[in-house]
This record gives sequence, C-alpha cells and structure tokens, in this order.
Amino acid sequence: MQRVEIDGTPICLIHAEDDNFYAISDTCTHEEYSLCEGDLWEMSVECPRHGSRFDVRTGQVTGLPAVIPAKTYPVTVENGDLYVEVPD
Repeated sequence: MQRVEIDGTPICLIHAEDDNFYAISDTCTHEEYSLCEGDLWEMSVECPRHGSRFDVRTGQVTGLPAVIPAKTYPVTVENGDLYVEVPD
C-alpha cells in the first residue's frame, strides 16, 4: 500500500491479492486516521487505530467500529502507469 495525494486528496493505492490496483480514501471514516498505515486483509484494508475495515473495491465497511463507507476511486493501468480518477 502506498499513500499519495492527488489534488489535495489523500489516497491509499493498493495492489491487492487479485493482482488488481485499487484506490481508496486514505482517511478512516471512524476517526480520520491513515488507512495506508494499516494492514491489508484479503480484500479489506484495516485501520490501525481501532480496527475498522473497508472493502478496497467498494469502500463498504467490513469491520466495525466504522459505519460510513470510505470513498473509492477508479484506477486504470496504461503502459505500466497507474492513473487514478479523482472527481473535482
């Protein structure tokens, strides 16, 4: 996992076990902590602060205490380069 910032938006880039790349907000919706500092469990990223988990594909909560989904962003790979689409 790698943290990047695109147009002021903190994003966690993830190369998941399905060999695809995903981009999810780097901010936990429970207490605004960096998700990139956590662990990847199968297809969920776990916040290191209180253990909230989010599906990297959809942003849906897969483990409490968070109840609000995290934002996800479309990722494309072209000629070995990653592109993340962040809306204005």
